[in-house]
Amino acid sequence: MRRPDDTITRAGNTPTPALLEETVRLYEAEPTLQTLPQVLFDTVARLTDADVVSYAEFHNPSNAFRMLVSVEDDPEARMRAAQGFARHMHSHPFWMGLPDFFGERALRESDFFSDEEFFALPIAKEAYLPARAHRQLRVVMPHNGYVVSITAHRVLGRAAFSDGQRDAMQAYRSHVLRCYRQAQERTLTRLPAAERLRYAFPELTARQREVVAWIAHGRSNEQIAAILDVGIDTVKAHAKAAYDKMGVFGRHEATAIAHTAEPFARLPPLWTLEVGAVGV
Repeated sequence: MRRPDDTITRAGNTPTPALLEETVRLYEAEPTLQTLPQVLFDTVARLTDADVVSYAEFHNPSNAFRMLVSVEDDPEARMRAAQGFARHMHSHPFWMGLPDFFGERALRESDFFSDEEFFALPIAKEAYLPARAHRQLRVVMPHNGYVVSITAHRVLGRAAFSDGQRDAMQAYRSHVLRCYRQAQERTLTRLPAAERLRYAFPELTARQREVVAWIAHGRSNEQIAAILDVGIDTVKAHAKAAYDKMGVFGRHEATAIAHTAEPFARLPPLWTLEVGAVGV
């Protein structure tokens, strides 16, 4: 059993053994974007003694978010909570996950609201208290036009997160951001051309993606026609329609884009990858 002060950083920002242990676990996991949330659920829960950990991406241009949580619960209740959160998230910068507000700090709900004030908040009544959630400790990390947020939660009746746990989460933040970037690179490296095209150009039909993917693998129109058991004119028609949607002028450009297109340029990964995130 860890002592309460095991999760703090010592004087001079020297990491404690607990913080070093969780940091090593994070890097050793070598996560992809699909596996990173579960790794963070485990490490953040141990680091902060949290009951629940949430992993969210905020897309500020659309005022939308997607979220995963570390516990299995009623999906309908979770959706109601997400909708309640969306209705009231603009009532305070803490809920919005604004990078300019958080900076590199870890912040707690208790830094801004007394217990009495928290219980009276509409966002608490609609989004948190129905699930018996109360305490929060959050870090936010801007990345490519959206924000990744990691939040440790405690249920009603538990004490607020300590200064030491806040400091540990703050020190952990830089490692989480670095691992997030590495996870994205691992994910992109492993994406086959057809999947990259599906994420980067959702307007392409399944057959158009298939044709361009084969083109990207160096197959001729004749070979693609044989693979798909269609005529060459059909292959050419699908290719031309795909080129128009992709904004390219031929096979070489389409091949380059199929292998390099940024699949998360329009929306963040939790919108794009099939990970079962809840949000609005």
